[in-house]
Amino acid sequence: MQRIGLLEVTVVTLDGTDLFEIASPMVPNRDDPGSLVPIEVRARQIEINLNQVVAQALNPTASAAADLTPDGAEASLIQVKIDQVNDLPVLFVVLNDPSEPKSLLTVTDSDAQYHGISKVALAEQWQGILQQALDQAVESRQPGALGDRLRQAGLIVLGSLLLSLVLWGLWRILGWRKQILESRQTAGGSQLDLEVNAQSEPGRASLPSVMRYQMSLQQRLQLMSFLRWLLMCGLVFVWISALASVLYLFPQTRRYASTLFSTPLLLLATWFAAGFLNRLANLSIDRIAQAWENNELSTLDNIQHKAMRVSTITRAVKGFKTAVIYVLAILLVLQLLELAPASLLAFGAVAALALSFAAQNLVKDLVNGFLILLEDQYAIGDLVTMGSTTGIVENLNLRITQIRGEDGRLVTLPNSLIAQVDNLSRTWSRAIMTINVAYGTDVNQALVVIRETAQAMAQDPVWRSNILDPTEMLGVEDMTHAGLTILLWIRTQPLKQFLVAREFRRRLRLAFEQEGIAIGIPQQLLSGLNEQEVPAEGL
Repeated sequence: MQRIGLLEVTVVTLDGTDLFEIASPMVPNRDDPGSLVPIEVRARQIEINLNQVVAQALNPTASAAADLTPDGAEASLIQVKIDQVNDLPVLFVVLNDPSEPKSLLTVTDSDAQYHGISKVALAEQWQGILQQALDQAVESRQPGALGDRLRQAGLIVLGSLLLSLVLWGLWRILGWRKQILESRQTAGGSQLDLEVNAQSEPGRASLPSVMRYQMSLQQRLQLMSFLRWLLMCGLVFVWISALASVLYLFPQTRRYASTLFSTPLLLLATWFAAGFLNRLANLSIDRIAQAWENNELSTLDNIQHKAMRVSTITRAVKGFKTAVIYVLAILLVLQLLELAPASLLAFGAVAALALSFAAQNLVKDLVNGFLILLEDQYAIGDLVTMGSTTGIVENLNLRITQIRGEDGRLVTLPNSLIAQVDNLSRTWSRAIMTINVAYGTDVNQALVVIRETAQAMAQDPVWRSNILDPTEMLGVEDMTHAGLTILLWIRTQPLKQFLVAREFRRRLRLAFEQEGIAIGIPQQLLSGLNEQEVPAEGL
């Protein structure tokens, strides 16, 4: 029902098919209509009259009377006539007894005003519509028509089964292909780690090729996921269409077909459109990210950092984009289903006011997350310290940052709580080592051994790609009762300081043993005691 000016308009249906629109004066108060008849009551009464006529026409007595006509021709069971009552056209039906016509509806001034034609012309138009609709309703309920519709329903179900098997087979084939690509991606990731950890100077060009191969695999995986999603949507659409088509074949269930093919189809179409736009946007974002990497990732000095930054920004943009698309889709469905009346909007305003107070921290999180990405403070894969938490950034979006600690704990921090960040893996890292040697050691010899060990490690094909400066700082840091403390700084690639430090200590231990250099030992001198005063068991 809809209101147009001072008129209320609705549709009259028969067997789930819209026939025509009727109009009545607007009823301001449904609880107390007075002399006015609500439009939905009038429409319901007309539909009851039509269904009663169809039921009477299927009566064997009426069918037998309609089989014989004066000229021997087959006549219609139902005859729709027009008569004038109180200067208003009245549509009525004549069945087996012409002396007992059944009234269907009266064409009112409101009907003529809404359609813009005279009452007589409108009555003649409705007469033709009702005659055809009633004849089809009676014919569709005959035993022969029922058998034909059952055969059509069987064909629809069979066709849906065959089409479903085809779609399911394609879905399985794409699933197998996706598993193959995932195994290749896993193998490619292992190869990428080997290239990063043990890359030599003559083969420096192989790392970009491995990363480009990984990007290509990721795009193909996304394409496979997108195609499988399309096939699944197609499978759901096939069965909804088949069920609605079967219900539409039979007049008794035709109105359910319209219901099934309206709201569920709208929800399915909205879900499909939102998902399609979401995945299409993902592909576009990935293409832009790939172009960004191809333009900026030109050297290997910062290739890992730039790759991590692109990955971080891409993930955050995808999450924000997905939320926006599905929120807009929900609002669109509410509007199309007319589920947003004034009361719902008022409730939404109150809820929005309440959420505005509760979402203050959320807004702070989003703003701070945006600034983190904009200023490139850290990215996924960086080693950071935030307060008392130190670990690898495992996830970063506009709201939270997740850090995996050394003991495996996953710490989640809202971005609004991050006040200071110590990034331990930006551009380069540093391995800081203190070596304690005995006080009587030749300090110059010890410094030479340490320097030569560091330089030899920096020239090793396995480790030289990880070491930027083997002796950034080398010297005597302190002298204590335990001996001499020598400080060594080794500048490394990001996150490689721990690997380099462990390997250097192993090599230095062997070098000290070969040169006869002893490590520092704490010493303590006791005086004022002679040999007789010290008990034997105390020695």
